[in-house]
Amino acid sequence: MNVNRKFYKWFYDNIHSKYYDLLMWWCFFPFGGEQKVRDKLLSKVSFKKGDKILDMCCGTGNETFAIAKHADKSVIIKGMDLSDGQIKMARSKNKFPNVSFQAMDAAKTSYSNDEFDKVIVAHALHEMPRDVRINVLKEAKRILKRGGTVTILDMDNPPSFWTRLLIGFVWFYWLPFNFETPTRRDMLKRGLLKEVQEAGFVAASKTNMFKGVFQVVQAKK
Repeated sequence: MNVNRKFYKWFYDNIHSKYYDLLMWWCFFPFGGEQKVRDKLLSKVSFKKGDKILDMCCGTGNETFAIAKHADKSVIIKGMDLSDGQIKMARSKNKFPNVSFQAMDAAKTSYSNDEFDKVIVAHALHEMPRDVRINVLKEAKRILKRGGTVTILDMDNPPSFWTRLLIGFVWFYWLPFNFETPTRRDMLKRGLLKEVQEAGFVAASKTNMFKGVFQVVQAKK
């Protein structure tokens, strides 16, 4: 882990995890609230009985819990995140018997080949440099079963100037020390759909939601 990733982990472990849920409330508020946004984005996912699902880069577990509400009770759901602080928060909120959490690096997990039916990566790739994004996507492919699907929920670049202005204010793009700015711009410039294909996935597709603010990219192994 390089110096930047060490700082990133320290920041999330000790600071960001403590106000992450409040930040998510603020970020999703203009779009009808966090639950509405998560539910609509997950509406693109087809859940089946007996699935084994990984919520990769799960944060404090809010996306994991949303998955649990959409999926059958027979589904096994695992959440993982690089930050021990985020995982600690997720575990403290967990009320689902079929959900568990573990701290590990998404670019190099301890999961077996072909272990999961579905991998979901929500609102995380835009924080990563390109090499890390590609490694995380390749790792998602490794641990998916053949024919399994990856679903990526992330931000996009809406066509409307006024929409871009709104989210730029709400999501703190104007802060000079916002460490997500260079990686977010790089992801949008290169195209998340193209990077998913570059990682080896097939049948990749992209859907825009909330007037182009968010994108849902899905593909198969």
